[in-house]
Amino acid sequence: MERVRFGVHRTVGEARLLAGALEAAGLSVHVRGESLAPLGGEIPSTETWVELWLWPHEVEAARQLVAELEENREAANREVRCPRCREDNPGNFELCWSCGLELPSTATPRLRAVP
Repeated sequence: MERVRFGVHRTVGEARLLAGALEAAGLSVHVRGESLAPLGGEIPSTETWVELWLWPHEVEAARQLVAELEENREAANREVRCPRCREDNPGNFELCWSCGLELPSTATPRLRAVP
C-alpha cells in the first residue's frame, strides 16, 4: 500500500505545524519537499512547496482533525465577554483569561476597524 498526498503547503512552517498536529493525533505523516524550500527564488516557487503524505486509511481521520482545527480558528476570531469581569476573551477560550470564570459558549464576531 502506498501513501497518498494529503496536502501541499507553501512554507515548511505551515506544513510542519499541520504535520505536528496530525502526528500528535497518532497519524503517520511523511513530509516531502522541505529540502527544496531554501531554493525559493532559484527554482519555480511551486517546486519548493512542501507536501504531506498519509496512509490511505488515515486520510479520513486527518480530514476530521483539520476540520476541528479550522473550527477552533474560526472560534478564535470571535469574542466572549466575561460575565464577571467584563473582559473580552477569544471565542475558543473556555475560561476567562483575567478572572478564571467559565465562559458562556455564545461568541460574537470580533469587529475590527478598517483603515
